[in-house]
Amino acid sequence: MGLTSALNTAVFGISFNQRQIDVTASNIANADTAGYSKKTVSANAYFDGEGNVAGIVTNEISRIINEEIQSDYFNSLADTNYGKQIAAFTDRLDDIFGTIGDQTGLSALAGELTAALSSLVNQPGNYAAQQEVVAAADAMARELNSSYQQIADLRQEADEALARQTETVNSLLSSIESIDAAIRDATQAGVSSSEMEDERDRLVEQLSGYLDLNVSKTTTNTLFIQTKNGQPLFSDGEAATLAFQPTNRLGADQQGNAIVATTAGGAQFDIVPAGASGRDRTTGTGLMVATMELRDDVLIEAQKQLDTIAAELSLSFSNVTQASTAATVGPDTGFDLPVSGLQSGNTINLEYTDSAGQSQTITLMAVSDPTLLPLADTATTNPNDTVVGIDISSGTPATYITNIIAALGTAAPDLQVSNDGSDNLRILGDSTTVPNATTVESLSANITPSATTNQGLGLSIFVDQRNGTEVFTDAPENGGQRVGYANGISVNPALLADSSLLVDYQTTPAANSENDPARAQYLLNALTNETGYFDPEAGMGSSSSPFQGTVLDYINQTVAYQGNQAADAKTYSDSKEALTLNLAVRYEESYSVNLDAEMAFLVQLENAYAANARVMQTINDLMQELLNVVR
Repeated sequence: MGLTSALNTAVFGISFNQRQIDVTASNIANADTAGYSKKTVSANAYFDGEGNVAGIVTNEISRIINEEIQSDYFNSLADTNYGKQIAAFTDRLDDIFGTIGDQTGLSALAGELTAALSSLVNQPGNYAAQQEVVAAADAMARELNSSYQQIADLRQEADEALARQTETVNSLLSSIESIDAAIRDATQAGVSSSEMEDERDRLVEQLSGYLDLNVSKTTTNTLFIQTKNGQPLFSDGEAATLAFQPTNRLGADQQGNAIVATTAGGAQFDIVPAGASGRDRTTGTGLMVATMELRDDVLIEAQKQLDTIAAELSLSFSNVTQASTAATVGPDTGFDLPVSGLQSGNTINLEYTDSAGQSQTITLMAVSDPTLLPLADTATTNPNDTVVGIDISSGTPATYITNIIAALGTAAPDLQVSNDGSDNLRILGDSTTVPNATTVESLSANITPSATTNQGLGLSIFVDQRNGTEVFTDAPENGGQRVGYANGISVNPALLADSSLLVDYQTTPAANSENDPARAQYLLNALTNETGYFDPEAGMGSSSSPFQGTVLDYINQTVAYQGNQAADAKTYSDSKEALTLNLAVRYEESYSVNLDAEMAFLVQLENAYAANARVMQTINDLMQELLNVVR
């Protein structure tokens, strides 16, 4: 190697050392800067035709980062934020419902109502005992009102949060678009973009908490960002724009608006479709998915549970069984049933054995809006019946029966259905059907009394006061009277004015005794002993196997259900957060600056710099000697 070649090598070495010293010094200075990744200089040496060093390019600065761990960490952020949001809301929901032992919760208030009714059974004529029942019923109604409104407020809060989250995501995407363009230009110009890539990573990290994303890099060092289901959020250097219209007031069972993304090319898609359940994970996880799931799924389900409690509590006290009387016409037997008391939502229950020898159950449900017909079998919670809707809009029992005849002519053609001549429904078996005679096993109606006396032991302790004072019959019209009922349930004003109605159920032909416990016992049994099926859409049970029990059972089960939901959400959140923290540590270790290592490396660079300087000094001395010899 000649002196000139050695000198070039030393000069190039000093240049490289200086560049690496600058980068190392920057690493040390930014060791505590959040998101700063360790940098290193890559050197490319070029040689002349004789094998001597002709140049060294040291412009390429590389980031030291484990992209696989980075991807895992970013992906975990969506799960963690999803879990935290669900856990935070379900914990508040659990507080609203209370616990089994909570003295102010639904379960405790139902227990107080039960105890008050028990006391009334033992002393029905006692005014204080009557007032205790009224007070307990009023406390129950007010708690249902309050709980429903608190959940409605939570839904509104979630809707407003979606608006803020949409603004934040738009801001992040806009920032990514700007810095991505700068990185692209720097890459094309051969200029280091490592500092800008750190900033871009920080933006993608924040964005990953809102939505489940797939992030990849293009050949030009720019990003391509998609949602989990493949929709483009950032493509070809341009970001999509998100739009969300909050709802001023979310009504009962009303789902809010979707978040709509519009790409630079004008294509539109729903980021999280309105009403889509995050539980199916089709849209992945993330803060936005959790917030929409809460608004349109979890909280609506909780409101349905309150509506179910309010509805079944009302019906259990008010509804009475209208019994039928035996009827025989020739060889055929069956029953006659009065139908004049039917109101919308009331039912007629028919059990019979068909000509094939199979037991059949038909529920005839009264509706005042014939456009609702035909009704689906899911109109009742009984998984074993066939539901047949009947039009009672005429208000005339004879027409009711005509409509029933027509409906059962299709649903149960092997029965004989008629008007008994006194506007009572007559249903008989048919001894002529083959291979077996059809037989009617039972016929009864579930009727809501329209008065407080002389219509049986049932009493409308609770009424619907959303539009005046209305008897609750669970009518299916206008979306269903049950929907939102927990927000309007109230103690019957007639009972507030006269608590003796808890005992006085008959005035003709003679009034019952003021010490008669019959009605009080009926009300107590309705709450604690009578079992039935409960709406599976409220979250407990399924359409094929709905929850079955007493009203008191259902209230306790609902409180326990919310507690379990909150506990499960917290467990999920804690597990995801632990995973994210673990990945965060590993991710930070993969890119962070180790001060000890950098200081040691800096000493090496300084020594190398000094060595190159000594080489240059030696060459300089030799060159001077040669010049002196020549002279």
